[in-house]
Amino acid sequence: MRQSSTNTPTVALPPNHSISDGLTIAVANNRKQAIEHIGLRLTPLNFAHWGRLFNPDFWSQQLAKSMSLIVSGMFVFLCSLASGQELKRLPPNGKKIDPAVHEALNSKVLQIQQQIDRLAATSPDADDWQPDIEVLVRAVRLALEQNLFFRKSETKIADDLLNEGQRRLEAVKQGDRQLKLLGFRQEKRNKPQLLVGGFRSRIDNSVQPYGIVIPVDYEGPEKSYRTDIWLHGRGDTKTEIPFLHERMTRSGQYAPKNTIVLHPFGRHCNAFKFAGETDVYEALAHLEKIAALDKQRLSIRGFSMGGAGCWHFAVHDPGRWYAANPGAGFVDTIVYQGWTKKTPYLIDATRKQLMNWYDVLPWANNLKNTRTIPYSGEKDKQKQAADRVMAITNTLGIEIPYIIGKNMGHKIDADSAKIIEETLADWAKQPAKSPRTKIDFTTYTLRYNKIGWLTVTGLQSHWKPSRIEGQIMEDGSLSITTNGITGFEVDFRESAWPETDQRVKAQIDGQIFHLDDWSEEPGVQCEFTKKETWQIVEQIDQELGKRPGLQGPIDDAFCDKFLFVAPSRPAQHGTTQRWINKEFKYAKERWSRLMRGDVNVVLDKEVTEEQIKSNHLICFGDFHSNEYLRSIAAKLPIQWTKDTL
Repeated sequence: MRQSSTNTPTVALPPNHSISDGLTIAVANNRKQAIEHIGLRLTPLNFAHWGRLFNPDFWSQQLAKSMSLIVSGMFVFLCSLASGQELKRLPPNGKKIDPAVHEALNSKVLQIQQQIDRLAATSPDADDWQPDIEVLVRAVRLALEQNLFFRKSETKIADDLLNEGQRRLEAVKQGDRQLKLLGFRQEKRNKPQLLVGGFRSRIDNSVQPYGIVIPVDYEGPEKSYRTDIWLHGRGDTKTEIPFLHERMTRSGQYAPKNTIVLHPFGRHCNAFKFAGETDVYEALAHLEKIAALDKQRLSIRGFSMGGAGCWHFAVHDPGRWYAANPGAGFVDTIVYQGWTKKTPYLIDATRKQLMNWYDVLPWANNLKNTRTIPYSGEKDKQKQAADRVMAITNTLGIEIPYIIGKNMGHKIDADSAKIIEETLADWAKQPAKSPRTKIDFTTYTLRYNKIGWLTVTGLQSHWKPSRIEGQIMEDGSLSITTNGITGFEVDFRESAWPETDQRVKAQIDGQIFHLDDWSEEPGVQCEFTKKETWQIVEQIDQELGKRPGLQGPIDDAFCDKFLFVAPSRPAQHGTTQRWINKEFKYAKERWSRLMRGDVNVVLDKEVTEEQIKSNHLICFGDFHSNEYLRSIAAKLPIQWTKDTL
């Protein structure tokens, strides 16, 4: 049976392999009628050729091309035929370097890595220090393997990185850890210290880089510091070596007084979405282990591509930031791509709806929950992005100071930077309310579902606006109103509210509840679900449905830990097998090169129960070629034989 590129079946199962637990099916095109009888919740998705997913240019252009069947859960099965498409190579090929230099660097990489491995084998805390050394070695290794030297000076920089790796290796033996291992020195506290480190990503076990700026007179754990996260702009050639060098030699656009600045790498050029989004959170979590951060004074900032990332984090996760400072970043797909008059393919109502995943404008109401100070150059063509956000927030009554650089293009002028810095410093001085007394949160997906003491656990329909408003009233009661919400949690553990053991009255869409705090943990905690009316959850719901972290679309599989599962036998049809070979090779290459990750592959015969429990499985092949798929075939909502699907 032949499959066209627009009919790409993909299936995923929850951890227990059962089709009856927590499964969500998404369909499009002519396959919908074939599976509607299953009676599951159907949600159309909009990614075409899966193997091309790791190219952001293709991603933005193809966001609305549909697959024929996607079941979003813990396991993803893929088999299709797809036509080839020429795409821009990212990152581009670098310049060839002198063979002798290449050999010398490669030899040094192998030598240092062997030393790391030997020391780690006998070190009980290797997980704490190993990424901070390997991040330097890996940067050079990838540049050698993938031809990523773009300037003559970068071979010297590569050698310097390896020398720093060797220094850190010796420092580990002397007991140095955390900031001291990275190079922080007490005697240099009279000026900002620029450091680089690494963390091991949960997604693919790769070591990802980050940079930090430690402020003057940093006092260590004795004092918690305001922390700004700065998201960098696009640079097609800004791979690991250029990124690390820049972070070791330049403090960046801003280095505020008494402020730690975190510079995530974010997996190169994906606007800090997809795995890049996960990396920002992982870099922040890693920094919390080695430096004293004030969680009430975290800000998200960025310019250009980083500005787009900043808008994204500000509207999707507004409760985390005391302030957001986006500059010159895009906020949508259609206008930014220049598709207002003509699109490269049909964008129907379903495809347009699915742009609510990452487009900022539908989420603008969430800016009520944080402070925002955007910047645009007066003559910058990207000014339209912030202009459009401001137009919406003005209608919503959200007051936002909008800084426009006079006569500026795609750049921040000194006068504007001064205003922005003074504003953020003033906001940072204002005491944070804990808990928040008022919340107004809109979401389109359970992927973005938490703010303060409210966590959304169920939606009537994904990709349509769902809203929850919560308020602590003056009499100590809770008032909560919802629209499109079918489940949520109230959790005051962080603030330990209320301070007494009093029963809390809660009014939810007009229904009255009285909540008792029976937990040993501080603060009221309770979960609600809605059937016809709201009810307190007393046991885990086993009904079929989407849930946070497994809500689709297929980003679920690539924003957390995953494995490629390779087939051990050929497919039933030669054409299918040739496509599998091509796409498997392409997917591995794109994840490694574009997403700057490590590819983890297991043969279908060797998949373990532990891997099944802890990974998303990306299975290539059909029921004939992939033994793991064959083992669960009876539990899937499809029948696939040699002649029919």
